[in-house]
Amino acid sequence: MLLALFGGLLVAAAPAEAVTPLFPSKKIEKVKPVRKKTMGPASHLPLALQATRKNLLAGKRVTYRQLQALADAGDGVGAFKLAERIQSQGNPKLASDALHYYSLAAFDGRGYAVRHMLNILADDQVQLSPSHLSSAEAALRSQAKKGNEIAVEGLIKFYSQGRPFGEKRGELEALLASGAGKKNGDTAFRMAVMLLSQPSRTPEQTEQAARYLGIARDKGSVGMKAAASNLLAQLTEPATGTNAEVQQ
Repeated sequence: MLLALFGGLLVAAAPAEAVTPLFPSKKIEKVKPVRKKTMGPASHLPLALQATRKNLLAGKRVTYRQLQALADAGDGVGAFKLAERIQSQGNPKLASDALHYYSLAAFDGRGYAVRHMLNILADDQVQLSPSHLSSAEAALRSQAKKGNEIAVEGLIKFYSQGRPFGEKRGELEALLASGAGKKNGDTAFRMAVMLLSQPSRTPEQTEQAARYLGIARDKGSVGMKAAASNLLAQLTEPATGTNAEVQQ
């Protein structure tokens, strides 16, 4: 019956692969997962120095030469550990080298190196090379800019003393005016009083004292602001019997 219905022809079903789909599906290829490279603090170092750093952090033995190579490559951890090892020898002649590597550590973001730097810089008995002094000052200023108050106070102290970085009044005023340290106002007030207490001060020193008082008025505590404002008023008012001594 079926054969008669279709005229005696057998119709074979077309194979599935011969039929073109209306919306052909794209062939999905398996994508291999891409491993992300971890970028650690030592990833920029050669493999040998990375191994040295790893051993150092693990408390394993690291030779002086290996440690120096790591420090000279700019690694802050290696520089700090090398500076400590140099200082442990107790030789004052090596103080400049220790300062150099503490500075490298501070440049690499190791703020804990600042205290050690200040101790060396405050020692009048040691001789420091000009290049190491310059690097130390730059490292302290870098840390001060990041908000390290110990670095700020150290720079203010050294700039106000005029050693070991020399006389730098402009840098001192700018640092005090920045307000980066908690004691900026108090320090500025003390600097102003010191200048005003000199019996033979110059007009330039009086102007400088007025600038310090302005910093103390803006950055100091409540009591310091009041004292600075009073002194500023005495400097700007016409000389009388009560304030002539301050203006002289």
